[in-house]
Amino acid sequence: MKIFLKKEIQKDLSRNQLRKERKDKRQHEDDAQKTLRLKREIEQSNCNVIVAFGTIALWALTEERSITKWRGSVLDCTLVPGKKVIGVIHPGSAMRNYLYRHYITHDMKRVYDESKFPDIRVPARNYIIAPSMADTMIYLERCLEADMVAFDIEVSNMEMSCISFAVDSTSVISIPFIEGGREYFNITQEMEVMLKITEVLENPNIIKLGQNVIFDTTFLFRKYGIRTRPCHDTMIGQGILLPEFPKGLDFITSIYTKERYYKDEGKHRIKTGRGSDRTFWLYNAKDSIVLMEAFPSIYKELEKQNNVETYTRQAGLIEPLVYCAEHGIKMDTKGLKEEGKRVEGEIDKLYGELCELVGYDINFNSPKQLKDYFYITKGLKPYKNRQTHKISVNEEALKRIARKGHKEASILLKLRGLNKLKGTYLDVKLDEDERLRCSYNPVGTRSGRLSSGKTIFGTGTNLQNQPPIMKRFMIADDGYVIYNVDLSQAENRIVAYLGPDETMINAFESGRDIHSQTAGLVFNKPIDEISRKAGSCSIGSGEYSERFWGKKANHGLNYDLSYKSFALIYEIPEKESKFIVERYHTAYPGVRKFQAAIRNQLEQNRTLTNCFGRNRVFMDRWADPMFKEAYSFLPQSTVADMINEWGMIYIYNNTKVFDKVEILNQVHDSIVFQIPVDAGWDYHYNALMYLRDSLQQPIKYNGLKFSIPMDCEMGLNMKDTIGTELIMSNELEEIYGRLKDGSKT
Repeated sequence: MKIFLKKEIQKDLSRNQLRKERKDKRQHEDDAQKTLRLKREIEQSNCNVIVAFGTIALWALTEERSITKWRGSVLDCTLVPGKKVIGVIHPGSAMRNYLYRHYITHDMKRVYDESKFPDIRVPARNYIIAPSMADTMIYLERCLEADMVAFDIEVSNMEMSCISFAVDSTSVISIPFIEGGREYFNITQEMEVMLKITEVLENPNIIKLGQNVIFDTTFLFRKYGIRTRPCHDTMIGQGILLPEFPKGLDFITSIYTKERYYKDEGKHRIKTGRGSDRTFWLYNAKDSIVLMEAFPSIYKELEKQNNVETYTRQAGLIEPLVYCAEHGIKMDTKGLKEEGKRVEGEIDKLYGELCELVGYDINFNSPKQLKDYFYITKGLKPYKNRQTHKISVNEEALKRIARKGHKEASILLKLRGLNKLKGTYLDVKLDEDERLRCSYNPVGTRSGRLSSGKTIFGTGTNLQNQPPIMKRFMIADDGYVIYNVDLSQAENRIVAYLGPDETMINAFESGRDIHSQTAGLVFNKPIDEISRKAGSCSIGSGEYSERFWGKKANHGLNYDLSYKSFALIYEIPEKESKFIVERYHTAYPGVRKFQAAIRNQLEQNRTLTNCFGRNRVFMDRWADPMFKEAYSFLPQSTVADMINEWGMIYIYNNTKVFDKVEILNQVHDSIVFQIPVDAGWDYHYNALMYLRDSLQQPIKYNGLKFSIPMDCEMGLNMKDTIGTELIMSNELEEIYGRLKDGSKT
C-alpha cells in the first residue's frame, strides 16, 4: 500500500511539474510576442522620446529594474537602439505616496524638453582620471585660483582611497591614492599632493562645496588634521528647500542636473570591493562635478523661497558640529560596566517571571513565538501594524494587550526597554580614548532640529536621545565643570504667545510652574495643592504624580495629539485620556486658535514662516498628518534656529569671549559645554552672562515681542547638577565646592 501511494504521489508531482513547464513555456511565448509587437510599434513611431511608466516598462525598454533610481534619467533604449527613454514613476504609485506626484510632474517636464530632439545630449564633461603627478599639481593650482571648489572623498578600510575636485560643472579631477591595492604615488609625491590639498581646503578665500560635507570634513580632520573651511553643502540646501523630499546626491542629481543615475557604479565597489579602479575614480569625479551643476539651481530656489538666511545659518553649523563631534564627552567606563551588569541581572529576573507566566521558555525577541503565544495559545484578537497592515507584536500591540490586563505584555515591554538600554546605550562602543562621540546631521529632521548617530568610524551613538540614566556616566574632564544651559519650556512659551493664550502667558510671566498649573486646571485643584509625589494620582496605573500628567498634557496636546493616541502613548484607559484632553483644551482655548491659524495659513499658500524667517512649504497630502506636523513646525523650528544661531554659532564664532569654552553637545533646546576651573570664576560668570544675553534676546513675530528665559545648571557629570541663578561669580564657586563635596542641597 505504501509503495502504491508513493508511486501515485510521484506521478502527481510529475504531472504538476509538466503542467508548470507547459504554462511557463506558453507565458514565455506570450511575452516574446508582446515584446515583438512593442518593438514593431516603437520602430514605426517617429517620436523623439519614449516614456516608461513604472518598473516593468523601464525594464522592457532599457533592462534597468528600479524606477525610483532611474526616474528622470535619459536612457538608451535597448529594445530599439537609437531611441531614447525617460523613466517616470507609475501614476498609480502616487495614490499610495502623495509626494510622487511632484516627482512625476518634474519628470514629465523633462520629457517635454527632450521631446524636441531625437538624440541624447549628455552634459559636456572633462574627466581627469588616473592623473599624472604633473596633472594633479596643475589642477590643484587651478583650484587655488577659484572662488568655489566642489570636493568629495572616498574611504576604503578607513583610509582615503581618492579625492575629487571640480572648479566648475565641466572640469573635474579624481586624485587616487590606491591603485590595485598599492600606493598610487610614491611617498615624496603623496606628501607633496597632500600639502597642496591641505592648502586648497584650508584656504579661507575658497568656498568648499560638498554633499553631507560633515562626513568629509570630519574624516579629513581626524585623519590628517585638515580644517576644511568655509563650506557649503547641497544636502543642507535641499533639506531646507524641500524637507519632505530625499536629500541624497542621487535624488539631487536627478532633479537639478542632466546627469543620468550613476550611484550604483560606486556602491557596488564600496560594498563588495570589486570593480575596476578607473570606474571607481570616475564615480568619485561625478560626485564632485554634479555638485557644481546642482548647487546654483538649489541656491536660486532658496532665493525664491526667501530661505537664503536660513541656509546660511544652517551651513554655519558645520564647523561647530565637527568640533563637537571630534571633542566628544569623557565617560565613566567603570560605572557603565557596573550598570550594565545590574541591568543584565534585572533582565534575567524579568525573563524568569515571563517564562513562569507563559509556562515555558519563550524567546522575547522572537515575533513568531510571541504571535503564537498571544494570538493562538491565548486566543487574543491579533493587532495589525498601522503601516504594514501585518499582524504584529510591536510596542503598540503590546501596550494594547497590557491594557487588557495581560501581565506578560507589561513584562515584555520592560524587557525590551532594558534590552535596548543595555545594548544601545550601556554597551555603546567608545573610542580608544574612552570618549563618547557622535556624527551630527544639520538637516536630520524636517523641523530644523539636528539629528545624530554613530560616528563615521562606527563608534558612539545618537547623543540627542540619551536616556536619563546615561547622564550619570557623562563626566567633565579633570579640572573642568560641565554646564547645561537650556531654553526654559521654550516650545510651550511659543505656542502660548502665538495662540495667544492669556492663561498660559500669565503663568510664564508670573513665574508659576506651567506643569503644576495645567494639572490644577485639569483636576480642578488650586495650584499649590498639586502634588509632585509619585503615586499621588490615580490616573492610569496610579504610579505617577498629578504634576506628571500636567507635564505630559503640555508636551503632547499643543500639537493636537488625539485622546486615543494620548491613551496609547501613556498606557492609560481612553476614558481617562479623553478627560485630560478635553479639560486641557477647555483651560487653554488659545491652543486651538493657534492650530486654526496654522490651517488658515496653509490654505493660502501651503507655507509657514517661523520666528527666525525660516520658510517651509508643505508638499504632502492635505490631511491630518500634515496638519499635525505643521502645528509642531513653528515652535520646534523656532527653538532650533534660536539655539543654533544665538547659542552654538554665537559661542563658536566669538572666540574673544568664549575661547576657553568647549562645546560638548546640543540637544534641541539646550547646549552642553565645559570650562576649566582654572579659567577663574569671573570668566565662567562672564561667559554665561554673555550667552544668557544672546539667548534671551527678544523674539519678534507678526507684531509680537517676547523672550524665552535661559536656565543654567552646573555639575561634574551630566546628571548630578545644581541650578544657578547667575547672581554673582562667587555663587558659581560656592556651587563648585558643594559639587566637589558631593552635596546638592
